[in-house]
Amino acid sequence: SSGINAEYGGFSRTLLYDLEYMGIKHVKITTIFPHFTDTGLVNGATVKLPALFPLLDPVWVADQIITATREERNELILPRATNYVILYMYLMPCEVFRCFCRWLGNDLMKTFQQTRTHKIDED
Repeated sequence: SSGINAEYGGFSRTLLYDLEYMGIKHVKITTIFPHFTDTGLVNGATVKLPALFPLLDPVWVADQIITATREERNELILPRATNYVILYMYLMPCEVFRCFCRWLGNDLMKTFQQTRTHKIDED
């Protein structure tokens, strides 16, 4: 979800700023923002605009993460089309952005099928 991504991105950026301020140069942080990855977790999920936001291949995602880490990138956003969505997130009022995301198909979890065979205890 975009909200969760913003939280992790904010945390990572704050941590980067703090490390820089303290003069710590040997600690590197790469924040990963993958779109839905085609794993058992999203079984049955369908994508509205697969040309822009496909279910990502887990091996490809892992390769991209390793490359980004080796290159010491601060962030990795997959797929690249997501960069534009993030830009709009900062340019649009919150309600408008949420409607925009629904139009793009950010309701992927509506088609999610639970794969767990046992019930989670709510205790």
